[in-house]
Amino acid sequence: MDRPFSFDKIPAGGSIVGRSAEIATVFSALDTGGTNLALYGEARSGKETIVREAIDRYLQKHSQAIVCDIDLTGLRTSEQFVALWRRKMKECANEMNRGALLPFDISLDEVPEKKIYDLPQVISSESGRPIIIYFKEFQNLLRIEDEQFHLEMLDRAWSRHKSIRYLFTGSFVNAMKSIFEERKCFYGMCRTLQLQPLDKKLVCEYIRSAFLNLGRVIEAEEILAIYEMTAGNMWYVKQLCALCYAMPAGYISRVTVNQARDLLLATHVPRFKHWLFDLTVNQINLLHAIVDGIRKFSSADTMERYRLNSSAGVARSREALAKRELVVFDEEDNARLTDPLFEYWLRKYYFV
Repeated sequence: MDRPFSFDKIPAGGSIVGRSAEIATVFSALDTGGTNLALYGEARSGKETIVREAIDRYLQKHSQAIVCDIDLTGLRTSEQFVALWRRKMKECANEMNRGALLPFDISLDEVPEKKIYDLPQVISSESGRPIIIYFKEFQNLLRIEDEQFHLEMLDRAWSRHKSIRYLFTGSFVNAMKSIFEERKCFYGMCRTLQLQPLDKKLVCEYIRSAFLNLGRVIEAEEILAIYEMTAGNMWYVKQLCALCYAMPAGYISRVTVNQARDLLLATHVPRFKHWLFDLTVNQINLLHAIVDGIRKFSSADTMERYRLNSSAGVARSREALAKRELVVFDEEDNARLTDPLFEYWLRKYYFV
């Protein structure tokens, strides 16, 4: 039996809160063909939930498809990537050959590096089966420092593939934007989708109904308090609700919510302090302005109030915070912190 408010595994089917539009978008990219998809959002924002659900729906319709997961979390060098790619292509070939009357035979270790990126199309063409290549933490390819390896090389190869569906996902929003929007890598073969926060009503209804199904009563004010602490991030919502549920009381009061909040912060604050440790004073001051909802950082009043050194200093601090993936900027140049609990802690406890 599943634990109430389980946050350590990927939800599926009816347990998914919202994201129906995003799931439909990913499914459409897989099913209709003609395009691939880059999906990015902060860590624990629901990317894998969306992708897994879309792939499951696709496999129900196209059971012969081969799914190839490639996790780049620990990637550091081009040699690692090439070795990982070869291994994953071998797994695809083995899957294709399972039960085949005429097995496809190719020595992958002998394929020259400049040709190995075409292997998915070769395997798919030989088998007549579509292949989904699902990358996790794709932005980590930017960490490779090798003049012989570059993203444009992958772009040239993969843009020629007709029966392959590529899903590029990443948790570093600014780095993913750099690849797909600024450098425009994979521009001709791929569309982008950036995850937005979940609808407030959906999250609040989830909290209400989940506690009701567990025989616990929670009032609207306490539901709203949980939402405001987490900004609707379901990973944090479920952690906070699980802590509330663990309290020995049938009624979820504000005292219960506050106790759960303190426990949640005790778990995550050491991580937040680590993020702040290497920041300069000017960068922390800019964080303060962002948390306070300031939009025009270089105005005289803002620079004086938050002790920002200069317009040039503000620009450098913006770049540094974005590079560390602490802050993202929307199309209108409005800033927000990537971690809602970090922002809550800064507002309520750090900048006081």
